Amino acid sequence: MRRWHPILAAAAALSLAATSAAIGTRTKASSASDVVEVAAPESLGPFELANLLAEAPPDVVVVALDEASPPLRGSVPVALFGASDEDFVAHAPKARSVVLAARDVVRADRLARAILGQPGRARVLEGGLDAWDQAMKAAPPAPGAGAVEADWLRYRRDVALRHAFGEAASAPAAPVAAPVAPVAAPGAGTPKKREGC
Repeated sequence: MRRWHPILAAAAALSLAATSAAIGTRTKASSASDVVEVAAPESLGPFELANLLAEAPPDVVVVALDEASPPLRGSVPVALFGASDEDFVAHAPKARSVVLAARDVVRADRLARAILGQPGRARVLEGGLDAWDQAMKAAPPAPGAGAVEADWLRYRRDVALRHAFGEAASAPAAPVAAPVAPVAAPGAGTPKKREGC
C-alpha cells in the first residue's frame, strides 16, 4: 500500500477546505441576494376607509379591484390602469398613496407588495370588501358603560359614515325644517298700527 507524504496530505486537505469554504460562501451570498423580503402593507378598517373617502385627500387614491355592495364612492376602478394586474402594477400612481380594496384579500396584498417598492405607500382594506359590506350594512356597536368621550366621538363618526356610505334603507331621512310663518301678500289685510298709549 502506498503512503501519502505528510506535506502532500496536508496540502490536499487545505485545498479541499478552501474549496468547500469558497463554495459555501458563494452559495450563502447568492441565496441571500435572491431572497428579498417585502414588508406587509398597512391595513385600514372599513370605517377608516370610509373616513378617508369622505375626506378625499388629494394625495390618496382608493382603487376598487372589485365591485362593492354599498359602493365605494370616491374610489377609482382598477380598469383605469389596464386590463391585468401586471398593467396595474406598471401604471399605478407613483407619487400618491394607494389603498386597495378587493374581495380577494390575497390578491390585494400581492398587488400592494408589488407596488410598495415604488414611491408613495400602499395599503389594503382589512378583511376586504366583505368586511366593508358587513360594516356598512350593520349599525356599529355603541360604546359600553365606561366609555370615554373619544369612544363616543368615534361611534358618532362611524354612524354618520355608515349613513353616508351604507345601504339606501339606512340613509338618513331628509332633514326636517322648522315651520315658517306664511308671509302675507303686500296690501292684503295688513294690520293697522295701534295709536295711542
